[in-house]
Amino acid sequence: MKKRDEEHGELGLSKLAPRVRPYSEYNEVLSEISKELLSNIMEIVDRAESIAPKLRSLLPIVRLHPEATSSRVAAVDSGSGGKDLLIGYQPMSLAVGAVFLDGLRMSEPLLATLRPPSSSLDDEEGVKISSLMGYYLMYNLAAILLSRSELVLIDGPLYLPRSYYAPRGRSYSQSYLEVYEAALRSLSNLLKDAKLSGKHVMGIVKRVRSHYISGWLGIESVPDSLLSSLLLREGEALGPLPASGGWEEVAPFLGDANSFRPWVMFLRRGRFAVRVDLPEFSLNLAHALASQIYSLSEPSTGLPLPIIAVDRLSKLTDKQASLVYRMILSEARGVSRERFALLSLQRGEND
Repeated sequence: MKKRDEEHGELGLSKLAPRVRPYSEYNEVLSEISKELLSNIMEIVDRAESIAPKLRSLLPIVRLHPEATSSRVAAVDSGSGGKDLLIGYQPMSLAVGAVFLDGLRMSEPLLATLRPPSSSLDDEEGVKISSLMGYYLMYNLAAILLSRSELVLIDGPLYLPRSYYAPRGRSYSQSYLEVYEAALRSLSNLLKDAKLSGKHVMGIVKRVRSHYISGWLGIESVPDSLLSSLLLREGEALGPLPASGGWEEVAPFLGDANSFRPWVMFLRRGRFAVRVDLPEFSLNLAHALASQIYSLSEPSTGLPLPIIAVDRLSKLTDKQASLVYRMILSEARGVSRERFALLSLQRGEND
């Protein structure tokens, strides 16, 4: 056993050993890295392709039956960003929501924002809090639009990714803790209102980074994005499958938390599948709701048209963040030179 461990240890060290080369071989190094990355990628793809045919008979895959509906569907999305100044990271967020009928917007969209936290934040916390503020604003806008629609689509996961946002592993400012709890409270209120009113809230996840399918099967971890794209054909859905974690964070605010457990589905329109998050109280209509989302989706992207529309309206790009920064400088013209210097961007930050 000892010899075996030593062999594994040597093998691990050899894989991690730095390969020092003359700088003149820079392009050759990049070429080698690209080949090694492709090898890693194809290893995962080969493994997924080898098991995909067997999995189709094991997994709950259904054919969707989209029908033209005249129900009102609302969609919300948020944009976040900020600038890293000498005085600290300055986060900003906004959210946009609108109601659609047959994919067409019915009225002027709503825009939501809030006063940014006053404390100066480090870059890691600042990026996370600007995103959390976006979730908080989305949940609040969704609650408003719930009264005007039968279904509300959120651009992104329905439940906050606990592995990323939960305040663990480091110290956080009071502002971060307040925004985090406010986001969880607004999410719980949204879910309770939806259940009481007999309406539905679903998350549309287009950048799928989860491993729910392989986790449910109890096999070696394979990305959901890869498996769902290999398993599903056009017009098919997989699930619902239970999602791990998430709902426990809002359980203190939900009362009977069991009916709010998160589930996931994967549906395909076009080249790739998207993930759809839903609470347990919507399970009895899961396939009907998935069919409705499919009927609203654009073939080239596979995304519902309402989500595409609010995504375009809510973007906070580097260009807009730079515009806000220049506005800050314009507002600060009257301050002393010493104070004005503190508004400078950190090294590496672009205006």
